[in-house]
Amino acid sequence: MVVQPSVFQSVNVDGTRNLLAAAKAVGIFRAFVNTSTSSVIHDNVSDLIDASEDLPVLQYPAQKRVYTLTKAVAEGDVLAANRINGDRSMLTTNIRPATVFGERDTVCMGKIVSTCRSCRAGIQIGPGNNEYDFVYVSNLIDAQMLAAQSLIRAYGKPPPPLDMRVDGQSFNITNDERILFWEFHRGVAASVGLPIQKENIRVIPAWVALLMAFISKWGTWIRTWGSKQPPVTREAVRLTTITRTLNGEKAKRVLGYRPRVSIYEGLQIAGKWFVEEGSQQGDLKETGDARSQSDGVPIGLYFTVQHIMLRTSISS
Repeated sequence: MVVQPSVFQSVNVDGTRNLLAAAKAVGIFRAFVNTSTSSVIHDNVSDLIDASEDLPVLQYPAQKRVYTLTKAVAEGDVLAANRINGDRSMLTTNIRPATVFGERDTVCMGKIVSTCRSCRAGIQIGPGNNEYDFVYVSNLIDAQMLAAQSLIRAYGKPPPPLDMRVDGQSFNITNDERILFWEFHRGVAASVGLPIQKENIRVIPAWVALLMAFISKWGTWIRTWGSKQPPVTREAVRLTTITRTLNGEKAKRVLGYRPRVSIYEGLQIAGKWFVEEGSQQGDLKETGDARSQSDGVPIGLYFTVQHIMLRTSISS
C-alpha cells in the first residue's frame, strides 16, 4: 500500500493543528512538545555532516519528500503558537530525532530482521564508510520529557537568554555516538542471533545499485502504469551511501540531555524483543511506504537490489 500525500497532510499538518487548537481552547496547557524529524534540514541526496539546528528548514523544490514537507509545516505551526498571548500562554518546542530504532520498530529494525531471517543480509552498497546518527527510542523519550519539564518550569516567566531557551526552539536528538551505516545493520543481525561474517559480506558498487533502482522504477511503472511504487528507488540507494550526522550539542547544553542507553545496548534490548515477541507477531508488518517516507532508513532496499541482480544474472 502506498500512503497518499493527503494522508501525510491529514496526520502531520491537520493533526498538529487540531492539537494546537484544542490546547488553546482548553486554556490550561503549559507545554507542547512536537516530535518532528531531522530530515527537515536534509535533502536526502547530499551528505549531511554534523548538521546543527541553525540550518534552514528546506522547502520545495530543495525538499521533495511529501512526508518531510508536511513535518516542516507542522514545525512552523508549533513555533508560531509559542507564547502567542504572552508569558502566561502555552510554550512550544520541536524535537528532531535522528533515525529511531527499538522494540516494535517496523521501519528500521523490523526490515533488517526480516532480511536477516531470509539469509539476505550480507549485502552492502558502496564502500561502507558513511557515518549515521541513530537514537534509541527510550533516549528519545527522555529528551521529550526533559523538553516538557523545561517548558513547564519556564511557564509564566520572561524568555531566558536565547542560548539557554527551550520554548520556540528545535532540538536535534541523537544517541551521541556515530556509527557506520552498514555496521548498524550488522549489529541488528547480531542482536537477533544471526551475525554476519566478514567473508560473507557482498559489496555492490553504488552505481550498480542506482542502475538497478532505475530499472526497477521503470519496470514497475510499465507493469502497473504508475499505480505502484517500485521496490527500490534511487533516493533509497543514496540514503544508504551518504553520511547523515547531526550536531546534538544544543540538546545537551540546554535540555541537559544525555543518552542513557548506548546503541549496542539498545540493539541488544530490541533484538531480544524481536526474538521473543516479534516472531509471534510476524515481526510487525511495515505499513504504507514508510520505507521511503519516514525517518527510518530504507533498509529494505538492499535485499531487493540483491534479488533484482540475482534475477538478472539467472536470466542471462
